[in-house]
Amino acid sequence: MKKISYLFYSLLEICICFLLFKNSFTQDLSPLINYPETFNSVVFQNSKNLTGSNQQSSVVTVLSHDGYHSRHSAPQSLFRYARCYFLILASEMNSSGFPSGVNITSLGYNYKYGTDLSTKGNFKVYFQNTNDVTNNKSMNWNLAITGMTLVHSDSLKIPLSDGPFDIPLNQSNAFVYSGGGIYVAFEYSNPAGPLALYSNVAWCNRVQPNPILKSSQSDDSIRVMATGTSNLRPEMRFGTSLIDIASAGPVYSMGMNSVQPCPDTVSVKAVINHLRNVRDTIIVTTQIKRVSDGFVKHSFADTFISDSAESKIIINKYLSDSELSLDSVIVTASVSGEDITGNNRSVYLIKTTVNSQSYYIPSMPPAGGVGLSVGTGDYVARFHTPCSLSVCAADLSFYAESGQGSTPYKVVFFAADGPGGLPGTLLHSSALRTSPVSQSGVIKRSVYFLPAPLLINPGYYYAGYTQTEERNLRVSYQTETPIRKGEFFYTTPAGAGNWTEFAWISPYRFDISLRTYLQLNLKAYLQGFYNGTKMISDTVKVFVRSRTSPYNILDSSSAVLDTNGNGLFSFINANSDSCYYFDVRHRNHLRTFSSSSCQKLNGIPASYDFTNSSSKAFGNNMTEVSAGKFAFYGGDINQDGTIDATDVSSVDNAALSSLSGYVRTDVTGDGFVDGSDLSLAENNAYAGINAIIP
Repeated sequence: MKKISYLFYSLLEICICFLLFKNSFTQDLSPLINYPETFNSVVFQNSKNLTGSNQQSSVVTVLSHDGYHSRHSAPQSLFRYARCYFLILASEMNSSGFPSGVNITSLGYNYKYGTDLSTKGNFKVYFQNTNDVTNNKSMNWNLAITGMTLVHSDSLKIPLSDGPFDIPLNQSNAFVYSGGGIYVAFEYSNPAGPLALYSNVAWCNRVQPNPILKSSQSDDSIRVMATGTSNLRPEMRFGTSLIDIASAGPVYSMGMNSVQPCPDTVSVKAVINHLRNVRDTIIVTTQIKRVSDGFVKHSFADTFISDSAESKIIINKYLSDSELSLDSVIVTASVSGEDITGNNRSVYLIKTTVNSQSYYIPSMPPAGGVGLSVGTGDYVARFHTPCSLSVCAADLSFYAESGQGSTPYKVVFFAADGPGGLPGTLLHSSALRTSPVSQSGVIKRSVYFLPAPLLINPGYYYAGYTQTEERNLRVSYQTETPIRKGEFFYTTPAGAGNWTEFAWISPYRFDISLRTYLQLNLKAYLQGFYNGTKMISDTVKVFVRSRTSPYNILDSSSAVLDTNGNGLFSFINANSDSCYYFDVRHRNHLRTFSSSSCQKLNGIPASYDFTNSSSKAFGNNMTEVSAGKFAFYGGDINQDGTIDATDVSSVDNAALSSLSGYVRTDVTGDGFVDGSDLSLAENNAYAGINAIIP
C-alpha cells in the first residue's frame, strides 16, 4: 500500500513533531542538503562544494531516498538494542553504477534528523550476495545472518547532526560484491551507556513493497525475532577504493511541453558532479531522442574544467517541435581515468503535447499524495510562456488511500509580480471544489474548466491549489531528489503570501497540468456563397460532439470562413486524445457532420477539409459545386434540418419585399434577396435535401 506524505508547515508543528519522535512520527517535510543554490540562464553555475578531498576512495549512493524517513532502518540513539536487515535488488545496484568484483569499504546513511545525545555502542555489519527479488530472510536473526559475511565489528559513535554519515568497514576484505543484489544487516547494542531523548531519523527509500526490511528495537534485551517489517529501507551509501571522478545528477525540465499557441523554448538543466579536488576536464553530452524509434532530434556537447569537488549545472535550450512525441533526455558525463562510470548517465522524459504543460512526467506513476496536514494554505508551481496565452483548463490528479478524499480546495492562479518574482496578484480563484473519493492505489483525476479563458501575458506565472481546510488534499506527486529550486512554493495559512520553497521542505514535484485552446483549422464551402473560385466570407459555428450515442455536445466555437473557405476554431472543453464528430452550422445552409471516421483535435492546429470529397461529410451529404469541390447545401432558412416549402416560402416573401442586408433569407450572401436565392432554395427543396446525422 502506498504511503501518503504529510506537510507540517509551522515552526511550532515541526518542533512538536520533532519532540514526539520517541513515540511516533509522520511523513512530514524538511530541508534538503547539498543542493545548488539557484538556477539562472548562465551555462555553468557553481553550487556548494561536495564533500571530498583528493579522493582516496569513492562513495556511491546505491539506494537513494525518495522523501520518506524512519528511525528503525539505521543505527540511532534512542534504543539500546537494534537489529535490521534488508535487500537491495540487483536492478537497483546496477542502476547506481556501483562496480562488481570489488570490496565494499564503507557503509553510509543519510540522517534526516539528528539527535540530542551522541551515544556509543557496538556495531556489526553483514553482507551477502544474492539473486533474490524479495526479502526471503527468516524473521529469526540467527537464521537470517546464516550465510552472510561479517564485514565490520567495532564500536560506533552515532553522530548528533543530520546529513550523510559514512562508516569505514574494518573487515571489508572478507566480502567481494559479485554484481547482483545484496543483503545488508546491522546489529547495534549499547547495554549500559546513556540514551538520547529523541531518535536519529534516516532518509529512506520505499519503492519496494513490504516486507523488504525486517527489524527489531528494544531497551531491555537484544531480540532474536524481528518485531516488525517495513518497506522503508535506509538511503544506502557504499564505499569503494576505485576512483569515481564525475557523476550525472538529476535532469530538470518540464514533463510536458505544449506547442500551441506559441512554440516555447525547452530548457534542459543537468547537474554534473565533480567528485575530487584534482584538476579534471569533464565532457558532457546531452541528447534528445525520440522514444518511438531512437531518432536523435537534438544533440549538445559541453566541456568544463574543475579542480575542486563541486557541482555544476549545464543548461541547454532548443525550440520545441511541432511533432507530438515522447522524447528522452540523456545526459552523459565522461572524464579520463575514471573507474566508476555507471553513475555518469541521467535520463529524463519529455512529452511534447498540443496544448498541455506540466512538470509531471506522464509516463511515470505517482509516488504518493501530498498536501497540508496542519492548517490551510496555497501551494503552486511556476510556469512560463513566451507569448500571450489563454489558459482554459487545469488537469488535476489526486492519490489517496481508501476512505480519504472529498477534501475541499480551490484552483488558483497568481501573477509573478511579488517580491523577487514570487506569486503576487491573485489572477483567478475557482469556486470551492471537492477532491474525488479515493481508492488505494488508484489515481483519481479531475478537470477544472475556467469560466472564461485566463489571459496570461508573456513571462512567468503560477498555478496550483488552495487547501481550505485542515485536511490533507493529497495531490499526486513524483519524487525529484534534490527537488529543483525556483519552481514550487507554498504559503500558510491560505492567502498569507509568505512564500517558501518546496526545495527547503520536500522533494515532491506535484501534479497540475495547464491547458490552452485546442484549435481546428476547418475548410468548408457554402453552396450559395461559393462561385467556383471564391467564397463570400461568413460566420459558422462548429460543435464538437461525442462519437457515442446520444452524441452529446462537448464544446463549440464560432469563426469566420474566409474567401478560401478556411476558418480557425478554438475549443476549451475538448481534449486532444478523444475522437469526435464535427457538427458545422451556418445561418441558412444545411447542418453538416464530419464523416464517421475518428476525428481528433491533436494537430497544431488540427485540420479538417470538407471541400475535397463528398465522403468528408457524414452520409456524403454535400453537393459538388465545381469539379472535385464540394459544399454544404443552401436554403435551410429555419434551421430545422430540412430544406422544404417552409424555407422556400420565407425566401419568396423576402424577395417580393426586396429585402436586403445581413438577413437569413439571403442564401447567396450578396446582400440582396432575389430570384437567385429563391431558385437555389427551390431546387434543394424539390430534391428533398435533409440533414444526415449519426
